[in-house]
Amino acid sequence: RLGYLRNLRPRRPALKLIITSATIDADSFSRHFSNAPVIEVSGRLYPVEVRYRPVEGDAEDTTRDEEEAALVDAVAELCNAGPGDVLVFLPGEREIRETTAILARDPKAWSRSPVELLPLFSRLSTAEQDRVFRSGGNARRIVLATNVAETSLTVPGIRYVVDTGYARIKRYSYRNKVEQLRVEKISQASARQRAGRCGRVADGICIRLYGEDDFKGRSEFTDPEVLRSSLAAVILRAKGLNLGDPAQFPFVDPPAPRAIADGYALLQELGAVGEDNELTAVGRE
Repeated sequence: RLGYLRNLRPRRPALKLIITSATIDADSFSRHFSNAPVIEVSGRLYPVEVRYRPVEGDAEDTTRDEEEAALVDAVAELCNAGPGDVLVFLPGEREIRETTAILARDPKAWSRSPVELLPLFSRLSTAEQDRVFRSGGNARRIVLATNVAETSLTVPGIRYVVDTGYARIKRYSYRNKVEQLRVEKISQASARQRAGRCGRVADGICIRLYGEDDFKGRSEFTDPEVLRSSLAAVILRAKGLNLGDPAQFPFVDPPAPRAIADGYALLQELGAVGEDNELTAVGRE
């Protein structure tokens, strides 16, 4: 869409384009649109204290039990820090269900006050997701969420955040020709966005279950989706809309020639394009 808008702007000089995001590399977007001005809006955030509580070892040999114990300790630390709800970031649905079960075994062991455990992920029904946006009464809410709570929506009343430092990221395997959801370390931009979730109603505390050196060693921004997905659907849509050769299309982050060739190969396999890489009747359909 951004490449299409870039091609459209010379023909539509009156068109005003505003791009907003909390996590993008603003400089690269500015360069893409002829050095467009960048305006930073800090927002009305309260101070957030970041505490690093790396899991013992903090390496690949860390056991699941050690990770679970560190997470429970972090939740307990925040529950003792003062009133307010807690938002826990976990990689996916399975981890959320497992952690919810662990915390539900003996909540009195880690919280002096009543708590309400609320999972939040995309496959939940609308009614179940709506519970997150309702007050828990006298109970402290512990919301266990995927990165859907990072940028897609804002959970109200959050004073504290536990950041495990991981998310499920979609990656396309050129070798196996499949897209996989892999658990990976989040970028620095995502980590800052997660910490900012607890600075909206009052001073907040974010506990990161990894070390400060680990944070500084992470990539600054998350890889754009176009660089980690199959381009078959992108090429098919571009052909259908007469957007020209995908290799010459002005992507903000141009994909590698290998990725474009792989997309064409898959479309040829499906009969969507011919040997000349033009759309067939199947491709148009």
